[in-house]
Amino acid sequence: MVKNKYVIILIESLQKKIKVLDAIIEKNKEQKEIIKVDMMDTDQFENNIQEKAKLIDELNLLDEGFESIYNRVKEELTEKKDLYQKEIKTLQGLIGEITGKVMEIQAQEERNKSTIIQQFGKMRTKIKKSKASKNAALNYYKSMNKLTISDPQFLDRKK
Repeated sequence: MVKNKYVIILIESLQKKIKVLDAIIEKNKEQKEIIKVDMMDTDQFENNIQEKAKLIDELNLLDEGFESIYNRVKEELTEKKDLYQKEIKTLQGLIGEITGKVMEIQAQEERNKSTIIQQFGKMRTKIKKSKASKNAALNYYKSMNKLTISDPQFLDRKK
């Protein structure tokens, strides 16, 4: 029954993974709010990405830990299914919940990606217009400086 402790650790690991996935979902919602503004705050966007990266690293550690513990008890769980029936159902339920959250995250990421692409397109257009205006003003200034201003001259009004 020492293996039962490992099963409990597996369940706790999956529960922690669900909490981390929930945190990633929240970060994606924050990211959506950041990027839907016309002139998004790039510092805020960068911070959001860094926080999500930390959560993803934590998720990877949880996955590695889960996998190593599962490899220790996999044989006993498959051989004695009836003994661990309740725990197996709990694990399956948690895995199903995780799968749903992962799919939600993927959908959020895809929506955010398309919004970011649109925002960068708008920014590029604004930059091009700004450069064109600047170049037009500069060209006008240069052409006006090239005009030679002649000194005032007297007109002969004799007929």
